[in-house]
Amino acid sequence: MELFASLSFFGGALCGGLGLLAYRSFGMPFKIGYRHIIGVICLGVWMAVFWARPYQPIALLAISGGALWAVRRNYIPTWLAVVITMTPLLLVKTGVSHLGAMLGLSFATFRAIDVLLFAQRNERVSPLDYFIYLFFPLTLLAGPMYRWRNFQADLKRGYEGVNLNTWLTGLELIMLGVIQKFGVAELIWRYGLATLDAHDYSFSGVALNASLYSAYLFFDFAGYSTMAIGIGMLFGFTLPINFRNPLATLNPQDFWRRWHISLSEWLRDVVFMPIYKALSKTKFFGRHRMAAQNIGIFATLLAMGVWNGLSLHYIVSGLMFGAYSVGHNLLINASRTRPALQATLAHPVMRFLGRVLTLILAALALYVFSGRSPI
Repeated sequence: MELFASLSFFGGALCGGLGLLAYRSFGMPFKIGYRHIIGVICLGVWMAVFWARPYQPIALLAISGGALWAVRRNYIPTWLAVVITMTPLLLVKTGVSHLGAMLGLSFATFRAIDVLLFAQRNERVSPLDYFIYLFFPLTLLAGPMYRWRNFQADLKRGYEGVNLNTWLTGLELIMLGVIQKFGVAELIWRYGLATLDAHDYSFSGVALNASLYSAYLFFDFAGYSTMAIGIGMLFGFTLPINFRNPLATLNPQDFWRRWHISLSEWLRDVVFMPIYKALSKTKFFGRHRMAAQNIGIFATLLAMGVWNGLSLHYIVSGLMFGAYSVGHNLLINASRTRPALQATLAHPVMRFLGRVLTLILAALALYVFSGRSPI
């Protein structure tokens, strides 16, 4: 189910946002708290989405909320709370059980982990705020990865975040997202990918499948994210930018500063930093920080692939992106002690070739990710 492919969802979002703007601009004879309005909206969407299997989100809420409650009272360590919170997702991804295979399970789990790791110890986590955050409709299916601290800042700003300027900007972003997802992406799929033989493994077949799938994925995913950001602005929420001109990417590491930015930054904080810090405290890696850094980078990008599923093509695509970034990191590190290499890499022609090579390698990894490759 795609919420943004539904005209009723669009109509409801526009009417709800317009109503909130009218309330903010002209006032009402009765005062309703911003949190409560957002809570009612989220509950309405929640009931519409999960009415057939309400036990799934309720179970996730109970498990993650219970883990948060236990860790905040020092009954269990944070790492155990994270494991408990991830259990439903792990059971689904490994195929052990599909009882918890609800819509938006991955991102809801990640948001629950974000609260565990990044909410201040003395901060009171309101049950209403926690419910809204976990099942926030705009980020439920595919992000962007909306951080707890940013969500709390938006909630505290309340009605101040709802004004005519942000509303009009939100409408512009919604229209841009519609063009990207339902215009460009649909055209690429219908007249490009759908006409190709997915099992054509000749050079031209792979090149066409890889380039068209990468373009399709960008416009489909970027369009989805842009619509989410735009609708969020109608309600006073500032969702993070998820894509920033990937064609201008400089190198493999820069690619992840431009592609699925919100999730890559979250995985950097949740996977890379803990691994790097833990390894750096050991005697061996304390002397070889570059090795610790590369292990952290590789693990982070492998996690980026694995979180989509344990199918071989997801794992291999993560391994490919990890190898690209580690290779680039080793090259840059080597150039620091080799002036000639550093000068060569800084040459405009080499920088241009580096960009082209990065885009080709990224397209190949995304081709593997698509499941259209022989892997």
